[in-house]
Amino acid sequence: MARRNQRRQRPQMARYPSIEGPHFDVIDEPCIAFHKYDGSNLQFKWTQKDGWCQFGTRKRTIDTENPLFGVAISIFMSKYADQILACFRKYKEYRNAKSLVAFCEFFGEHTFSGLHRDRESRELKLFDILIPDHGFVLPRNFQQHFGHLDIAEVIYDGPLSKEFMNDVHHGHFPIKEGVVAKGVTTTQRRKGKTEQDTWMVKIKTKTWLDELAGRAGDSPDLKQELEDNLKQQASFLGAENAT
Repeated sequence: MARRNQRRQRPQMARYPSIEGPHFDVIDEPCIAFHKYDGSNLQFKWTQKDGWCQFGTRKRTIDTENPLFGVAISIFMSKYADQILACFRKYKEYRNAKSLVAFCEFFGEHTFSGLHRDRESRELKLFDILIPDHGFVLPRNFQQHFGHLDIAEVIYDGPLSKEFMNDVHHGHFPIKEGVVAKGVTTTQRRKGKTEQDTWMVKIKTKTWLDELAGRAGDSPDLKQELEDNLKQQASFLGAENAT
């Protein structure tokens, strides 16, 4: 018999990968670059058994009573829940899926570095879907199969060139924070089978990095955020300064 005072296990959250800055392994590789919105990364889990059953931030579960994020659940259920499942039924790539996790960015007009302004209206934007034990929906499939929904805007489709990265960094696109460029790595397996995985890199705009530096001030959290971002962008910024 289980002990009555045994601690209740916390629900296990899906972990969205920490995305690094550009690295030379993927330079000039084909990619699709999606708008990176500045907000909070939220996740919405569906299982064949329980339906849409778990919602959370990167670190904790949430429900509709959450004062900041509760409204995001209502938005998701009306805007995406049925539509995503319709796509999973339509396309053969997903018909055997027993579960999925949809990732969305939650943000308002003045959200910065995930900090939200009080009493400001916010929106939700679908930017990725994970199928546990199989991986993320490949970027081209995400664009083609879910693009009729309100997904992260495609900013660029082509090789991940230094010219494109420079254009993003110097504000030549109508974006605030930056982009996440995604491509596909193909691995040969036994018996002629291949396996495809998604790679991701993020490129930040100089304007956003400068604003982050200006806001960091005496805030330990923003200082850490700035340090992390500069490390992630170091290889690109170093290459740019060398030219």
